[in-house]
Amino acid sequence: MASYELCIDMGSCYTSIYKKNVGVVLREATLALMETSGKNMRVIKMGMEAERMYGKSSEDEVFVRPVVEGIVKNVELCQKLLSYFLSKVAHYRIVKPSIKVIVLLPIGLSEEEYENYRSVFYAIGFSKIDFVYSMSCAGLLDFRMVSNSKTNMIVNIGGGKTEMAVVIDGKIVNACSINVGGNLVDRAIVEHLQRSKGYILSMNTACKLKQEIGSLYETDTSSMEVVVQDSSANGQLNVIISSQDIFTPICDNYFKIVQTMQAFFNSCSQEVAQDIVHEGIILIGGGSLIAGVEQFFKKILNVSVFTSFDSQIVPLLGSEKLLANYNLLQKVVEEN
Repeated sequence: MASYELCIDMGSCYTSIYKKNVGVVLREATLALMETSGKNMRVIKMGMEAERMYGKSSEDEVFVRPVVEGIVKNVELCQKLLSYFLSKVAHYRIVKPSIKVIVLLPIGLSEEEYENYRSVFYAIGFSKIDFVYSMSCAGLLDFRMVSNSKTNMIVNIGGGKTEMAVVIDGKIVNACSINVGGNLVDRAIVEHLQRSKGYILSMNTACKLKQEIGSLYETDTSSMEVVVQDSSANGQLNVIISSQDIFTPICDNYFKIVQTMQAFFNSCSQEVAQDIVHEGIILIGGGSLIAGVEQFFKKILNVSVFTSFDSQIVPLLGSEKLLANYNLLQKVVEEN
């Protein structure tokens, strides 16, 4: 019988699956396109196929994200998405393979929110499930920049929220989160351009603007052509948006993040704070890729800030150590 050992990160924006000794084998949007006509909603497309339908859906179709700010809001839809993603990874015809999984969780879940995650994954029928905080996995990687300290302050700027934690050998010794992430930045860009220029654009377009020309450099001159609705002309226009046009909504939200980072850092013990000053702060997650973020944070915090390699999949890379070492896995599960 075939067997698989996987690590699954079901995030607000994307679901990623890591296979032992192979690497990341799937990364697709945690998204479903659903038909709303009639009494019941029906799933039409999921994952990457649903994402491709942005701007092409009909009036009786709606996009649904079952995970919001790291919290499972729709257990049934999450189960359908997870089964769909697994069908792309674990192939079989007759005999269902044995699948062991490590499930990455956000920090700060309530008991009810944790139970929702359990409901999603236990319904699939895995042979073994271990729940681990994603920040614990991230802390297993060797980020040491200067000294031999094993203390890391990691900040994960995700789609739904930003998490920050002090991690020592995979053990979280201090952590907090803020509901500011990439999705909130996208909404802020949409609202700002409508107020300042009268442009109406989709969240998807705002996300592309953020990714392509978004910057925390005040003098950035990048620009991008997009299609928008003009509220005054009541029609579509091709317009050029510059980095300066979207600087304010981006800066405002990243300032909220750095304020929380500052308060978090100040709450750490003197010994831990000294380690952080020597090692610097490590940024991970999709939101860490925006231009100028290291300099922006460093200027305010007066601490070195580094964006990690493969920042969007750092916790998954750290999970390889857990997949390869059962004793370490049990230690991390028990400690956190």
